[in-house]
Amino acid sequence: MDQPELLDAVVVRTWAHTVVEALDIARPELDGVNVFPVADGDTGTNMYLTVREAAGAVHDADAASGGAKLLRVAARAALLGARGNSGVILSEWLRGFAVAASRQDTLGVGLDVAARSARRAVAHPMPGTILTAADAAAAAARHAEAGGMVGPLGAPRRLSVLDAARRGAREAALRSVGSLAPLRDAGVLDAGACGLVLVLASLAAAQQAAGEAGVSPVPGATAPVLLDMDLRGHAPVGDDMAAEVPADVAEPESGGLDEVELMFVLHRSADADGFVPGAVADALRADLDRVGNSVVVVGGSADDVDSLWQAHVHAPDLDAALAVPRRWAERGTISHVHVRHLAVPPTDWAVVVTTSAPALAAELATGGAVVLLDLDTAPAVDDLAQAAVAAGTPNVLVMASPELLEGLDDAIDDLVARDVAHGGPGDQPRLAAVPAPDDVHLVTAVSALAGALDAVRAGGDALDVPGVVLSAHRRLRADRVAAADAATAVVRLVEECEDPGIVAVLPDADVGAVVLGQVVDRAAACAPGADVVVLATGRPGDRVGIGVEPVEDVVNDALLPLRDGGGR
Repeated sequence: MDQPELLDAVVVRTWAHTVVEALDIARPELDGVNVFPVADGDTGTNMYLTVREAAGAVHDADAASGGAKLLRVAARAALLGARGNSGVILSEWLRGFAVAASRQDTLGVGLDVAARSARRAVAHPMPGTILTAADAAAAAARHAEAGGMVGPLGAPRRLSVLDAARRGAREAALRSVGSLAPLRDAGVLDAGACGLVLVLASLAAAQQAAGEAGVSPVPGATAPVLLDMDLRGHAPVGDDMAAEVPADVAEPESGGLDEVELMFVLHRSADADGFVPGAVADALRADLDRVGNSVVVVGGSADDVDSLWQAHVHAPDLDAALAVPRRWAERGTISHVHVRHLAVPPTDWAVVVTTSAPALAAELATGGAVVLLDLDTAPAVDDLAQAAVAAGTPNVLVMASPELLEGLDDAIDDLVARDVAHGGPGDQPRLAAVPAPDDVHLVTAVSALAGALDAVRAGGDALDVPGVVLSAHRRLRADRVAAADAATAVVRLVEECEDPGIVAVLPDADVGAVVLGQVVDRAAACAPGADVVVLATGRPGDRVGIGVEPVEDVVNDALLPLRDGGGR
């Protein structure tokens, strides 16, 4: 007699729809209680975006795929599309679940494997988080399987186990307020733990709906899965709840908002050597732990196939953090490098840029941009589209090379259509795509935009974001030349600019100090009233980017009615 699958294909397909819908509904509430590890208000959104990628892959999978195959497809898509600390952990939980399904483990064992996989991925696991909820769910599921409280093999048995898992995770989430100081101080439940409750509740609902119907229900035919607990307003806890934190677990040195989030994907081929199975993630996790906090590394494979790992870290020094993927690029291929600053205040606009200048990434991120960095593998138009749609804002400004922007509209349309096809909301941001031929244009635009947004926050006026950027570009005089020609070029650009106020010099890594000094001296001599700013690109090469901006009050240009021109 064949061993039944951990989850039937129809259940996986139904789950893919229900969990996306549930997290989409709950993400504002989850975002609102996101105070750990950093209070950046995006846990719900990150978990939603991660499961949306998984659901899209399940929708596109071959109709004959079994449950285990669908879970593997979902896990790989979640790994590549994971967003933020919570999304990366969730992707590893799903990967562990898929591994157990491929081994035809029982449901309780599968949830235990998922919980253990997620916990191993985190450098310093803390109590009261999504990891605790996953552990509690697995323990409850194993107890239900072992305790004889379930019916015969099949959907009723699975449903009883899943309901026990959901209740276990829910109880852990309700206790989370007493586990960590940030949660106790805010009187809130942990957002990631509550998100996992929804993931498990969605799975239970999918098992019930698909088990009763025998086929995957039509999207919208089942009631949405909702959170059934209050996330806020929990009374300050006393010593009794504070004592729930194990004595040997120190409160985390919470990374501050004055840090950047770095994420990247490592790919190693099946015949790569140098590490025993499982050692790659441990080594990469240790490297990142030396440069930051909130370290999570997920992925890998025990099979003789190419393997992917997704890495996540919050770091105060981006250069030190980027040294890690640079070193690992010698052992594999690095792609999907994303950088964002944790302290950027939320607005109705997101800014997405691409660059091959690693030393400029922190500057651009501090100015409010999500940076797609070409460290080893250049971002593609699909990566730009993913970042734009994942921004979660009504409006998105994208700045990249003209060639990369050519197919952006179509790529976003494809993503939105795919989202709608598998039952998602199909949210589509209003897009403004502005060509940025080189890094000087990026730095100038982000700087002007940051100043304009600060003025808007202070005065509350409307902001024409594309107009700010285009205006800054119109005033800019820029070029990128060989180092030997840079001193001459800076004179030419200063002469072309009426009343220069800023001269930006962006040297590549191989430009010598003597040559750079000559360029700076020439800039200071021909534009004595201007500020000369040197921003190293960190990119191999001997070229110099030069930008000259006039003295002008760009804030007044920023405070304009929002126009349709340049937007979508």
